[in-house]
Amino acid sequence: MPRSGGLYFGGISAEHGLATLIEALQLSPGARVTILDEGARDRGERMRRAAYLVLPYRACEDVPRVLIEAFATGLPVIASRIGLLPELVEPGRNGLLFEAGSPADLAKRLAWAEAFPERMRQMGECAKADYQARFVADFSYPRLFGERRRAARL
Repeated sequence: MPRSGGLYFGGISAEHGLATLIEALQLSPGARVTILDEGARDRGERMRRAAYLVLPYRACEDVPRVLIEAFATGLPVIASRIGLLPELVEPGRNGLLFEAGSPADLAKRLAWAEAFPERMRQMGECAKADYQARFVADFSYPRLFGERRRAARL
């Protein structure tokens, strides 16, 4: 089943940027984004069916867990250019960035994502690869055991 539409998981507080997303959706009527509470039970399944995740944060001090989950499921992210998000979301590679708090800029990114589903699918593949490279540690027993043995001899 092909992926389609976007997802937003989050709260209604100003720092989550839900108001920015709602205004952007009014400016980009062709964009379809499902808005869910951050505690939605079926979020993993929804991530596997969506084409992209939207993180319209207006404030962000650390790496959001939902971004890591999105990358793990091969879901590219459309995120605010704020905090650490630009360090993880590479425009055109594993997602898109927009100016934080700018509904007009977000609307452009949403319209682009809807117009180019194949590119978003490719970005999702890169997001999955980034998850594997950045967030999955390689602790294979033989490798770990071999490294400890070498360290003991030094």
